[in-house]
Amino acid sequence: MVVVPMYASKRSSTRTCRTKRLIVMFALAVHAVPASAASLVPFAQDDTGRPVLEFYPATVAKFGAQGRDLVSLTIRETPPESTARAPIDLTLIVDCQSRQLAASQSIPAAKDGPPTTVSAFKFSDLKPPKGGMYERFVVALCDGELLAVQVLPAKSGWKHFLEGTRRALYVASDSTRKIGTYRVASVRLYELGGAQLPDGRHIDARDAVWVIDCERKLGAVAYERAFARVGDKNQTVESMGDEKTFANPSLVEMDKLTFGQPVPGSMQARFGEALCLENWNLQ
Repeated sequence: MVVVPMYASKRSSTRTCRTKRLIVMFALAVHAVPASAASLVPFAQDDTGRPVLEFYPATVAKFGAQGRDLVSLTIRETPPESTARAPIDLTLIVDCQSRQLAASQSIPAAKDGPPTTVSAFKFSDLKPPKGGMYERFVVALCDGELLAVQVLPAKSGWKHFLEGTRRALYVASDSTRKIGTYRVASVRLYELGGAQLPDGRHIDARDAVWVIDCERKLGAVAYERAFARVGDKNQTVESMGDEKTFANPSLVEMDKLTFGQPVPGSMQARFGEALCLENWNLQ
């Protein structure tokens, strides 16, 4: 049985001051790339599908200072619709060793110019991110999990696709396959805050193999495992399908699957649309 209805039927010395000035100059130089030169990539969205955190892949750059590995990039934060504040561009400096960040507001770029950092960066500005969306963003950035970003090496083997207020969707690196008109991928759907199965058992995430029929715009689940995090291990709570397909999606037998229509606007629907694009990196 499918664990979740993914488809309806049919992640102070002078020397110190000089170093700080160099870092500020570097950060500003990085953002000489016009924001308009690259599309914003969504990281998180609200319950209505409206992006609340996005980033410009072209602005991501890695550099070192005082023995630290730092990353600089520009993001866009969109406040809730209930507030009057407009979306803002922020320049982030992230310390991937301490998993801390510093944020400076940027003013909008001129038509063909770069965004301008309002305040200079200092090491004392680095703070742990607030729990939640920004905390997950720092982890995804530093572990090389952000789609369209190649600056940092992947550590976990996962790529962050998108998240909402309750779930975060990741795809296993190099797992996507093109089989005729079908696209297949191994994914992990984190339940932010945890979830329960119909019988009350707690789970933290699901591993699954999703199959997309690009011609008919339908989807199916070839394998799924719901698990709970116990200590530092993932403990299976419930599973269905052939586990071998998770490591090798090419083993999926299409004629044995039941396809259905993904819920419009859902993560499954958006992932299927992206996976069927010709420019997706298929193996």
